[in-house]
Amino acid sequence: MKVGKPWPDDTFVWENENQEHYCGSHWEPFFDSAREILNRLPEILEASASLGTFGDFYTGPHDIPPDWAKGFYLCWPNQNQGIVVPIRMAGDTNEFINISPFAGSGIQVGIEILKVHVWTGGAEAQIEGIWGESPVSFFDIGFLGNRTWYETGKFREFILAGIAYQAQVPKINKLELAPDSQLAIRQRNLVGLTQEQSAHIGLEGSSIFHNPTDWDRDAGCWDRDDYRFRGPVRSVTTFNDWLGQSGWKVRVVVMVFEGNSAELDIFITERAWDGSDPPRVGQDVEGYLWLQGRLWSSG
Repeated sequence: MKVGKPWPDDTFVWENENQEHYCGSHWEPFFDSAREILNRLPEILEASASLGTFGDFYTGPHDIPPDWAKGFYLCWPNQNQGIVVPIRMAGDTNEFINISPFAGSGIQVGIEILKVHVWTGGAEAQIEGIWGESPVSFFDIGFLGNRTWYETGKFREFILAGIAYQAQVPKINKLELAPDSQLAIRQRNLVGLTQEQSAHIGLEGSSIFHNPTDWDRDAGCWDRDDYRFRGPVRSVTTFNDWLGQSGWKVRVVVMVFEGNSAELDIFITERAWDGSDPPRVGQDVEGYLWLQGRLWSSG
């Protein structure tokens, strides 16, 4: 028998207006300023189409409480890749809430849902859950349509994708260890070094995926769905004209759980890529990204 608060109070965390989110940073891979896309908003809304969600086709196990926000999504130029616009329905009017780049494709991942952090206004949210053995948080592209499927402790299948703010071939491939640390002592014993010799561990082929608490972008303005990543590249696919940018969809091993690889599709625009040659299979890449997802199946 389930113990604790009933649905939806066990699952949804309602943020207040003091909670900050840094949505303007999501445009860094595409433009110098978010104003470049906001100036085109009337044109975009006029030419946009409806963006379908899983919940539009499959009824969830719960009913939407009557006081929750109602709305829908528009996308431009199509549902494959572009811009998503959540619209909140308020009486006889439709209110523009936000505008974000979105990747229509990605990799299917099973997530155990822990909490859903609902932003002020009730039309946007970030999902907090467990991916394999690791905690993860991502921006939900289809929250309004899919929220009745979300419940603490339930497994759901999501399509996850990262949009890189910045990416490159790693410049550092070994990590010097503190001389008196237990790890350094173990490493020196393992390879036969003396006490005076420095110890290090190699980073080539390693995987890193964590919130960048030490990131100084915008004086530390990062969110729960921003990540630092590093890992070996499994595949590279080019894309063209995503909001005027070309680039690559790069599948990267970002985590390893007991020998099982956790891979993520990371979209890297030419603007975000620091290098003269494109990323290639077999090399390591690293950088920072915004993680987004959308519900794919009920699991």
